[in-house]
Amino acid sequence: MADHLKVDGTELDKFYTDLTKAKDSFLALHKALRDSGVAGLGTDDLDKACDQFQEDWHYGAKEIADQIEDLTDITKKAKDDFHEVDVALEKALEKAAQKGRQQ
Repeated sequence: MADHLKVDGTELDKFYTDLTKAKDSFLALHKALRDSGVAGLGTDDLDKACDQFQEDWHYGAKEIADQIEDLTDITKKAKDDFHEVDVALEKALEKAAQKGRQQ
């Protein structure tokens, strides 16, 4: 069964990097939307609809960035935890093999 357990640290690193880039992109979008305006695009109703859309999108982009950041932190912790377990398992197996040779 142990031969089926495999954690690819390289893939976790790549996933972490991709998540970090996504978070940075959403934060940049969040900042850009904060500074943009839509007044004067057309009728008052269109301006109101655009303002509402911008508020919703601004809020949504911030929420997505926050969730990506949480997932990024979880991914890094999982990678670190898997590495720690892998090192401990390797040491335990070496110790068991040494005891087996001594007997």
